[in-house]
Amino acid sequence: MQEKARIVEIGAQSVTVIPVDIEACIGCSNSECKDNGHIFTVVNRRRHDIKVGDTVCIKSPMRNQIGQGIIAIGIPVALAAGVFILMPSFVPGVGEGGQVGASLGALLIGSLVTYFAGKRTESDMPEITEVL
Repeated sequence: MQEKARIVEIGAQSVTVIPVDIEACIGCSNSECKDNGHIFTVVNRRRHDIKVGDTVCIKSPMRNQIGQGIIAIGIPVALAAGVFILMPSFVPGVGEGGQVGASLGALLIGSLVTYFAGKRTESDMPEITEVL
């Protein structure tokens, strides 16, 4: 991911930005999101001289995106598949509908646990690469 953003707030450890010219937003019908933007947090590892209102280039390393995808999708799907496969061993006589229901429940629980347990560290956050 690499995009342009405008600085909204500068904190001690992080910088809050709002995206500028997001290609994915062009076809979106959510006018509130287009008007207000999606605010998110980045870091300034390179110690650029920045101030509120500056437009900056931000980039998130591909390895971070892949790792986040594996955790966010892989863990819940693996949990759901495991429940589906192991359900007949623990609950004899369960039908396919019960297996599917339990798997969907496991998928939901795994997703919620992953969401709430996922702590973002500074190394996971996108960084400012350039001040425009």
